[in-house]
Amino acid sequence: MPPLPQALRQSARRGRWTPERMSRLAAELPKVETHLHLDGSLSPETVLRLARSTPDSPLRGLSVEEIRRQVVVDQPRASLAAVLEAFHAFYPLLRSAQALELSAYELMRDCARQNILHAEVRFAPWLQRAEGFAMDAALDAVLRGLERGGRDFGVGSGVILCLLRPFAAVDREANEAMTALAVDYAGRGVVGLDVADAGPGNQALADYGTWLRRGRAAGLGLTAHAGESPRGGEIEDALDIGVDRIGHGIILRERPDLLKELVRRGVVVEVNPTSNLRTGAVSSYREHPARAWKDAGLKMTLSTDDPGVFGIDLAHEYEALSREAGFTAEELLDMTWDGIWALFLPETRRAALAARFELAASAALD
Repeated sequence: MPPLPQALRQSARRGRWTPERMSRLAAELPKVETHLHLDGSLSPETVLRLARSTPDSPLRGLSVEEIRRQVVVDQPRASLAAVLEAFHAFYPLLRSAQALELSAYELMRDCARQNILHAEVRFAPWLQRAEGFAMDAALDAVLRGLERGGRDFGVGSGVILCLLRPFAAVDREANEAMTALAVDYAGRGVVGLDVADAGPGNQALADYGTWLRRGRAAGLGLTAHAGESPRGGEIEDALDIGVDRIGHGIILRERPDLLKELVRRGVVVEVNPTSNLRTGAVSSYREHPARAWKDAGLKMTLSTDDPGVFGIDLAHEYEALSREAGFTAEELLDMTWDGIWALFLPETRRAALAARFELAASAALD
């Protein structure tokens, strides 16, 4: 992973970075999203439009503010499982080609508004299937929406398919089928495989190793939700499988030995501060371990996780790390730069994105 260009580093060090100037940088800086769930990205306005076209939806007759109260988690909850409850309100709306294509298209529009150059969008097509609507049809709809949105708004994209745990919630056969789908679409819009949580349970990440390695053999990038909650052995399993990136990784604050190993291997952690606050993984932005990780030399990317559910955007996350965790302009540029080079893209496309970033970031730093 190449270092941040020296010219950008020097520009970031110049002048006095007031809170107002940092806020402007957070908004204007070109960005990438590496940890972004399609279902968690739906705004209350999008949910309202989907509900109005779904005759049997209990949300159909509600106002946007009433929907907001049901689907936006704007205060910390007791656990990840408690946050996942918010998804139940709108999940039935996402089981048609029209709904998925619209959601993906509007996500590209929202990314463009945030100066996001490229977004890796993840979802689990097993959860979107319905009678007469198969997983491949769900994936095709998402890819159409992303492609159309990319043309209209100038945002690049790729899809990461999520395997789901525990098996008590989504069984082995479903995960096998999603792996096969990801492999079939490798090079045709799908760029990676992930393991995410679909419900409470302590299913070992190692149980997904065979599927993840199959994805690797097909040329897919590998990431995994690991260390988000205090389940033991997840980071070790991720390293044994050979993932490229780790989502969340909060448990690393208690394991300096594993943190050092991630630094040594160059494994990238996808940092989602507001998500970790809302799920109760950290008690405040200041308590988030990202500051210590940066000081230790860990490669990190900054993402929103579920911007619709949490009512945030990516600029919000940049501001939170700046205001609450003392991240400098230079350090925020470092995270964005590392995010570009951590994308599941061919080297030539990452280099082209890096060149776009360098030009636009220079303007944002003026």
